[in-house]
Amino acid sequence: MKIAAVADFQPKPIAAASSTPEQSFWLFSRRADFWFGCSGASLGLLAAVLLIFFHGDREIDALDFVLSEFHLGATYDAIIRRRLWRHRHNDMLLIPLAILVLTYALSMSGQAILLTSITMYAAVWHRGRQSLGVARFYQRAMGGPLSPAHDRLFRGAVYLPMLAATLAYSHLAPAEYDEKPYLALNLGSEITSIVGLAAVLWVIAYIAFTLRQSNGQVHPGEQWIVLAHAVAFGSGYVLGASNASFLLVLAVHHEVQYLYFTYAMARRTTALQTVSKRDRAIKDVHSQFSRDDPLPLTEAKFAASFLLWPVIGFVGAMIGAWAEIGWLEPLGASGLYCHYWLDGRIWTRRSIHD
Repeated sequence: MKIAAVADFQPKPIAAASSTPEQSFWLFSRRADFWFGCSGASLGLLAAVLLIFFHGDREIDALDFVLSEFHLGATYDAIIRRRLWRHRHNDMLLIPLAILVLTYALSMSGQAILLTSITMYAAVWHRGRQSLGVARFYQRAMGGPLSPAHDRLFRGAVYLPMLAATLAYSHLAPAEYDEKPYLALNLGSEITSIVGLAAVLWVIAYIAFTLRQSNGQVHPGEQWIVLAHAVAFGSGYVLGASNASFLLVLAVHHEVQYLYFTYAMARRTTALQTVSKRDRAIKDVHSQFSRDDPLPLTEAKFAASFLLWPVIGFVGAMIGAWAEIGWLEPLGASGLYCHYWLDGRIWTRRSIHD
């Protein structure tokens, strides 16, 4: 299963949907991006860690339940809004149906351990690729990587912490993932330590390289994402090996970032579509979403339209949990796997241009 998250996203010229040069380089603005999509979210992550240490995870568990359903709904909003099923029948319809059937088959045949293992490793890959994709959004706003060395350091600073966190978790918690048995990829303490050290050194090398660049050649959003990614995976999976609640913290961090990104992309897509339909100057269309007014009526209406599918998904999950119907249980896992697949397809270059 290819789970690419937003990593293959090739943005349309951002300046085309922006009214000022600064807005051309951000999803919303420098401050908003920092707090919701980048390093600022990691401060909330660390605060959540302290909350678990001193209070427990009840509130975070509830928050994860709500945001996870909204997070899944945001993927379906992107598909419906852009009508991707018209051109991507296999990706949008047939493969999700196959995933649904396969998940039910594994569940009914008693392969619970295999399903938990798939969830574990698919979640790691999915979360890591999302970090890569959002960071690439900022990188491409600056024209792409500065050099092959920059590209290698950037990729390594994302993939190595992801691998190190996976090996650390499977070594420290070889029996259970999220309080369920799974097939652990345990390569031993020596290899785990080597990969962990390599991840730390690679991130340091990436930061040192980017800080040496003059004239703002590297987007700060890219740097923020890489740092936040390392903090999130380290705290989530390493601490999560001793207390599963810390996996919830990483999940909430991931969900907030994804909702922020998908809302911004839906907003830009709507502005560009309006330009095409009405044949107006782009700056006039974008003024509908002017940041001079923090919440104009147009913004409120758009937010309501964006929340339609997330709310539908949340209500469905609530009804399923309340009804406690046994044959519906695999539907939750298959929905998650379908989300991983779809999220890996809707942000590819081909999908963006469909």
